[in-house]
Amino acid sequence: MPDTRSRILTEAMRLFGELGYTGTTISKIEGAAGLSPGSGALYKHFRSKKDILSFGLRERIRKEDALTTLLGTEDPATEPRALLRAVAKSGLERLSYERDVNRILVRDLAAFPELLEEFRTAEVARNHAALTRLLRTHAAPGVPDTDWSAVAAILQDALSHYWLMADIYGGTHPTGVTEDAYLDTLTDLALALVPAPPPKEES
Repeated sequence: MPDTRSRILTEAMRLFGELGYTGTTISKIEGAAGLSPGSGALYKHFRSKKDILSFGLRERIRKEDALTTLLGTEDPATEPRALLRAVAKSGLERLSYERDVNRILVRDLAAFPELLEEFRTAEVARNHAALTRLLRTHAAPGVPDTDWSAVAAILQDALSHYWLMADIYGGTHPTGVTEDAYLDTLTDLALALVPAPPPKEES
């Protein structure tokens, strides 16, 4: 069973995601974590509600997962389409897993510029840099100069927007385009800029 501190973090992040930071009281967090609401028992583990938010964000965004592993793929012999499709799928899975964090980012973090900047560097910029390296590594020799940083930003934003719109509409994208269809098409668009190397001539 998770210890009290872990329960507080988990339940607080869930409530922040569902109710918003302002709408989540210390008493509500205590009750959700199995503590006596209004008892102040939470303060044995955290100094304030903002302290919980800071720790919760840091714990969630720095987790290593399948996306982290895929973005670190450096073998240029890896089949580009399968790799890019897997990266895109893992990106959506991470967005879904981190639903509460994403909702907090969109709704609440503007009030905490230092936490917003930490999220940018620890999550957005880190993944963007890794995706840029991956695209550059797997680009075919002889491809004209391409701004891989811009391509990575476009792909990253496309995934985030698809997930956000689906989340707003209860898990289904409002256009009716399925996740698989979206991922397949996004991968195809990326491959238009990361073509496979030409086949080797037989000697």
